[in-house]
This record gives sequence, structure tokens and C-alpha cells, in this order.
Amino acid sequence: EGAIKEVSELLDKLVKAVKTAEGASSGTAAIGEVVADAAKVADKASVKGIAKGIKEIVEAAGGSEKLKAVAAAKGENNKEAGKLFGKAGADANGDSEAASKAAGAVSAVSGEQILSAIVTAAGAAEQDGEKPEEAKNPIAAAIGKGDGDDGADFGEDGMKKDDHIAAAIALRGMAKDGKFAVKDDEKGKA
Repeated sequence: EGAIKEVSELLDKLVKAVKTAEGASSGTAAIGEVVADAAKVADKASVKGIAKGIKEIVEAAGGSEKLKAVAAAKGENNKEAGKLFGKAGADANGDSEAASKAAGAVSAVSGEQILSAIVTAAGAAEQDGEKPEEAKNPIAAAIGKGDGDDGADFGEDGMKKDDHIAAAIALRGMAKDGKFAVKDDEKGKA
């Protein structure tokens, strides 16, 4: 009977956590849309809600301790991916090279490393949108500054790492209004 109660409580926690994440995600727009105009700040409540929901799911499933043992990524070769987190249009810095670096960051890390980066950020401070060069964690990077920012390489030590870049890409991709910005003539290549 005690085991059944535990499983039931675990399921309740998981359902609640999934609802938190689901309620915060994008709705109808294409996930991770690349745009050559009107880059917006990703919805702050959405990004934070998704990160919080993911953290709750991991905790409900008892995975927090396992994630602490996951090795952080070491590579810093893909920090140019930050250019996709700025404004779009003719003056944008996002280009096919930045898109290639974003893909490189995602493919260089495991799902566990990405989860670990999201869960860590969800439990940390500094959850306001920042420019790529100033963002200290994936949540701040995912929210961004929208048209107030041209897009630049990720500059803070943590955000230069592939797991944090991939986490920021995942969060922005799922968030309401989360789009990736490129120059007008580069949309087809991204």
C-alpha cells in the first residue's frame, strides 16, 4: 500500500510539472522558428515556466542527484551561436555561420548535459533577459533583449560552453515568441 501511495504521489508531481512546462510553451507557432524580420524578446514567463517545469519533472522523477554527476561540457568553439539571439533583418549579426555553430553546440552535448544546464539555471538567480554577450545562464540568454540587441557571441564564461548554448537554444525554441534571428538574405541557409 505504501508503494502504491508513493507511485501515486510521484505521478501527481509529474502531471503538475508537465502542466507547468506545457502551459509555458509556445502554443501554435512553429518551434524554433528562424526569422529574418521582427525578432522579439522570447516571453519571459514562458522561458522561466518551461525551465521550472523541466526542473520539477526531473525532481519528481528523482533525477536531481543523477544530473549533479553529469560532466559539464568543456568546448567553447560555438559561442558565435549567440548571434542568433539578437535582432533580425539587414543589420542583424545572425548568419548561416552562427546557425552552424548552434547546430555544433547541440550535437556536441548529451540530453543529460542540456537538462543539467536547464535545471541548474532554473534554480539560480539572474533570470532576466540579457544580451548574448552579457547573459550568464541559459534562461537569461533565451529571453534575450530582442530588437534592442544586434546579436553577438556569447561572452560570459558559462554561456560559452556547448551545454549552456544548447540549453538556451532549447528554451528559446520552446518558448512563446521564441525565434532565432538572421540577416535578410541568410534565412534560407539557416
